[in-house]
Amino acid sequence: MLHVAEDDGGVEDERLARAYRRAAREREARRAAEMLLEQKSLELYQSNEQLRQQASRLEAMVDARTAELSAALEQATAATRAKSDFLATMSHEIRTPLNAVIGLADVLAMSPLNDEQERHLAVLIRSAGSLLNLVNDILDFSKIESGHLELERRDFDPAAEIGNVVEAFRPQVEAKDVTLEYRVSGLPAVMRGDSLRVRQIATNLLSNAAKFTAQGRIVVALSATAREGGWELRLTVSDTGVGVKAEVMERLFEPFMQGDSSITRNFGGTGLGLAISRRLAELMAGTITVTSGEAGSTFAVTLSLEAAAAEPVRIDAQRAATLPRMSVLVVDDHDTNRMVAQALLRKLGQRVVAAASGPEAIEFAGREAFDLILMDMQMPGMDGLTATREIRSLPLTRQPRIVALTANAFDRDRERCLEAGMDAFVTKPVRAEDVSRELLALSGAA
Repeated sequence: MLHVAEDDGGVEDERLARAYRRAAREREARRAAEMLLEQKSLELYQSNEQLRQQASRLEAMVDARTAELSAALEQATAATRAKSDFLATMSHEIRTPLNAVIGLADVLAMSPLNDEQERHLAVLIRSAGSLLNLVNDILDFSKIESGHLELERRDFDPAAEIGNVVEAFRPQVEAKDVTLEYRVSGLPAVMRGDSLRVRQIATNLLSNAAKFTAQGRIVVALSATAREGGWELRLTVSDTGVGVKAEVMERLFEPFMQGDSSITRNFGGTGLGLAISRRLAELMAGTITVTSGEAGSTFAVTLSLEAAAAEPVRIDAQRAATLPRMSVLVVDDHDTNRMVAQALLRKLGQRVVAAASGPEAIEFAGREAFDLILMDMQMPGMDGLTATREIRSLPLTRQPRIVALTANAFDRDRERCLEAGMDAFVTKPVRAEDVSRELLALSGAA
């Protein structure tokens, strides 16, 4: 019996020992777990602290970068403003003497000249036109890139507009023994759109054709298809010149691009003409494409234009010669512009008085009856719009026809002119045809 009791005591002792060891292992496991938790908590805290510091550094970097970008944007904006101001100044400073050259050349063309003088005058007109086109290309490209180019809307005769471009190039082309053809089909007498830009596209394409065609012919074709609310005008210029290489075709309409460097040396040009023409075509919801082989190229342009409200007034030398003598007041703050307008009007047989400012124009209009006043829009002190309002408020026996002189005849300019009491506008440079049209409209001969 004693032996059994001892055995039971040993079993109990072993059971307690196992329980103790298990409890010890559990305590050790808890202690290890607590240490691991403490270690992980510390690591997590350290990680969070690092993340906080990194976030703080990143925020500081973002703030610094944002400040740098803001400064860079401000500098870029200032540079853009400076460039725009420079281009506007350059435009005015170059256009003023060029307008004088072109306007007075127009006056000389209406004068009796001998053969040698006519040849010299033709070179003068062509060279002045080329320089004006070059300036226009640079300025227009800048406007297009900045989104500031606006299209005007006026009624014009498409066949006459493109025909004038063709005739301007005829002496240059035919001097190289190249035949120049102009074909017109299916055109209305008048359309509405930006005639200046349509003419500019035609000039760029014909200039390229004349430049690269040494022999053969150049064909300019103009046609139109009626569509809802207007017309699709199609202009093609085909030549038998050197053609366009396939590798050049892809970048032909990119700005400042020439086929290769020898083109600039041999033919000149800025490489902007085709790029501008494509942008202008796109602004008129149109396209421009080119097809070319080893010899010869064809450029095709489509433009969406509006239907016009009235038939155009056509001016010819015979009708201009029958104009009655009228009294015209020319108002412009620039001496050269006044001289050009006066010379053109006198060639047309008109009596001309000139005023150099808005107040002077009001004074002249108050003491003398004028049939027509050509009014510059932008003048220092008092602009043409204010001067027009003042003249319209004078107690005159008969109000004159007042026509704006402006280089930017967009829709908003027309609206401002009409609101001020003007009757119409003439864009600068002033040409004999424009002045004749206003005189014909005034005389009732139109």
